[in-house]
Amino acid sequence: MALAMILLCIMGCKKNNTDSVDSIQREKISNPTNDLQNEENISPNGMGLISKSKTTEWNEIDDPSEDGWETEFLANKANKQLKELGNLFFEEGTLKEIVAPEISTSPLTPDDLELIFKDGNFEVHKGTTFAKPRIGTQYLENELKSVRQAWTGSENDNHAKFKIIGIKKEKEIGSRKIDFNTEVLFSINFRTEKNVIERHAKWAVQWKQENEKPKIVTINVLSFNQTTSLIAEKIFTDVTGSALDSNSCYKTQLAYGMNHWLSRLPVRAMLNRFGTPGISVGDVNGDGLEDIYLCQEPGLPNRLFIQKENGTLIDSSAEWGVNWLEDSRSSIIADFDNDGDQDLAVASYGMVIIANNEKQKGFVPSVILNTSWSTASMAAADYDNDGLLDLYVCNYVEEDNGESIGVTNNQFVYHDAENGASNALFKNETKEPGKFSFANVTEVVGLNINNTRWSFAASWEDYDNDGDQDLYVANDYGRNNLYKNDGGKFIDVAANTGTEDSASGMSVTWADYDRDGRMDLYVSNMFSAAGNRITGQQQFKSETNNKIRDRFRRFARGNTLLRNIESTFEDTSISAGVNMGRWAWGSNFVDLNNDSLADLIVANGYLTSKEETGDL
Repeated sequence: MALAMILLCIMGCKKNNTDSVDSIQREKISNPTNDLQNEENISPNGMGLISKSKTTEWNEIDDPSEDGWETEFLANKANKQLKELGNLFFEEGTLKEIVAPEISTSPLTPDDLELIFKDGNFEVHKGTTFAKPRIGTQYLENELKSVRQAWTGSENDNHAKFKIIGIKKEKEIGSRKIDFNTEVLFSINFRTEKNVIERHAKWAVQWKQENEKPKIVTINVLSFNQTTSLIAEKIFTDVTGSALDSNSCYKTQLAYGMNHWLSRLPVRAMLNRFGTPGISVGDVNGDGLEDIYLCQEPGLPNRLFIQKENGTLIDSSAEWGVNWLEDSRSSIIADFDNDGDQDLAVASYGMVIIANNEKQKGFVPSVILNTSWSTASMAAADYDNDGLLDLYVCNYVEEDNGESIGVTNNQFVYHDAENGASNALFKNETKEPGKFSFANVTEVVGLNINNTRWSFAASWEDYDNDGDQDLYVANDYGRNNLYKNDGGKFIDVAANTGTEDSASGMSVTWADYDRDGRMDLYVSNMFSAAGNRITGQQQFKSETNNKIRDRFRRFARGNTLLRNIESTFEDTSISAGVNMGRWAWGSNFVDLNNDSLADLIVANGYLTSKEETGDL
């Protein structure tokens, strides 16, 4: 089974009006310089010098103490104190500057833990009862000491981190002066001689302001779970280097990060600073081993890696004719003409290229499907049950007019947008192997309804068990779509089924996670600690109605798990503990330990400052 995890984000690129496959470039890239500190660099294709722009001092223009959000000013100070507390789990130190003399805490690790899962690798315990806080530092000091004594790993084998997700100013409570309350997510991970322990908890922390540093008055543990590995060695091992090291492109192209290429490729190439191009997996040469196709930014060659029996991957991009330089967003490896081999579809800005697999020795571009200038991702399925795979293409934004992205446009309704680019359904009408024919049937089948919501990803699944493929579309700024397939015609039933999930939808995956015979739905969005703090306060958009306020709050809450109940859906994100996924680009259900239960993989990432703020 081919597994394709596509992580996408679209910001913009000039429309490619190419009508033939002759435009696909197959140029070689020169080796980049290793001087990452060079202020001016020649681009690999010789298109000129690129100078780094000066960094804006955000700390000068984004000062919470000056912008009316006193709570954010307090949150910044509290976060620094929590960071110091986190350090004490792994190094000796004093609590004097962090906690108040009258501090009270509940046990940070509850005594009453319930075993909720166990297999050959892990056991998971959940806290069921939580003791009331007691005056003194005993519980806190005991926890710090127990972790330090058990920890045997290196600095890379541990972390203790906090996220302040709620904050509220308070007045005096009885005889105890409380300046503000915070709701805090706490996570700790450390290696012992026998296993690895991971703990996640939610705390209610009360603070009093004392000089420049607030001090903790109370820690009340609200929830707790612990995962313990039952084996000493790591479950997963990073084999990227050993699998790819024999290829020159690994050292000259792939091993470098985004910042490297931002300083070296032409400005007009408009590298995508927010996301990463897609990857797809499939057996292109029919040897029973899965190969990898990797999309790349404009000016960098796409890469096809053929897997060998020893597990190494060989760069065969040029040999197979797919080392294209177009800005490629996503790809699908699948048999589109039913001739028994895997073909290749690649989404680029303005088009989808479909290449025929020629005798399992190379790809030949055969047809170009015209799409939006901001083509994002694709999803393939036989929606009309005619035996041929059809293609749904997600598009993001209309051609840029200087304000369409909406970052500085005050008129942009980003919490409920309807001004994105139109997605498209291409019906596969191929009659002969290699001679691909696709027709745009978007309007004919009813998929033109609610079709301009800044789409990132889509996924096909028969959610109602009626024998045909339905379609879910995750949208960045608009409400999500669930299109019910009714005999080849589609109806958007998202509003009636509880699946609109108006948030920053970036991926979607299906699985029957509760094993009731109905497919459930997981959507990756964004979790923001700062967003939760701000939107949860009374002063946030106090002039608007609660319905609109709730839409804004939803943007910061995180990912969504929707349980299928007789073709309607129940939001179980919080109860299942899967909403806090940080800034989640991609997600996938997969059974990692072969226990017949669907596990979740969530890929997260965003460009942040070197100083971790804990806000993402």
